[in-house]
Amino acid sequence: MRRLTRRVAPAAHWLGARAGDRLTGSVAVLSPHLDDGVFSLGAAIAASRADVTIVTVFACDPDSVAPAGEWDALAGFGTEGEAARARRHEDELACAIVGARPVWLPFGDHQYAPPADDDLWRALEHAVAGAETVLVPAFPLMHEDHARLHDLVARNGFPGRAVGRYVEQPYAAAWTEPGPGDGWTPLAAALPHRLAKLRGLRRYSSQLPLLERSGRVLLPLVRYEAGRGGELVSWA
Repeated sequence: MRRLTRRVAPAAHWLGARAGDRLTGSVAVLSPHLDDGVFSLGAAIAASRADVTIVTVFACDPDSVAPAGEWDALAGFGTEGEAARARRHEDELACAIVGARPVWLPFGDHQYAPPADDDLWRALEHAVAGAETVLVPAFPLMHEDHARLHDLVARNGFPGRAVGRYVEQPYAAAWTEPGPGDGWTPLAAALPHRLAKLRGLRRYSSQLPLLERSGRVLLPLVRYEAGRGGELVSWA
């Protein structure tokens, strides 16, 4: 009976039959790249009573003529600018579906010329200036850009704001065997919000084929979150 309860409770959370933490007020989601915010928190954003901004930190320079980096070249882009323009358009469509406002910082990711920490931090402080809550990637930090952003926030903090650490998708679901451990709670959302998230994810048409080169990512994502009650956050 206890084992059955352990299985049923997360599913009830995932379907919205049990309440979870709901995003309220003014929220800034720090998204390393132009898809991470919706992949990781799209359902909670769609379900929220919050004014949500997804701040993409390494959104690259849409005016750059630098040759495309390895990842962007695999997606068929010729330059950094071409990739940035196309991916921002995809992000705009996805954010509209889940009800978030996109903000794009023009910093190059690991493929290009990364910014100095001081310049990056000044831009982040400005981008989250009106936010009461800031959500930061925290697990599994497999990507160097994600780890850099996490560590920068850990060093500097956001005094006077609630800070949540979120599980990153599809990294956790598709490529990480153990879970994030204790101290994580699911954010509130119901089935319609889960479906909105999936619709949003399909707007990242340049990225899904690359992410799925070694196997599907959307189905493992659904299974992962259904088995844990939803999208997970740990509050600092």
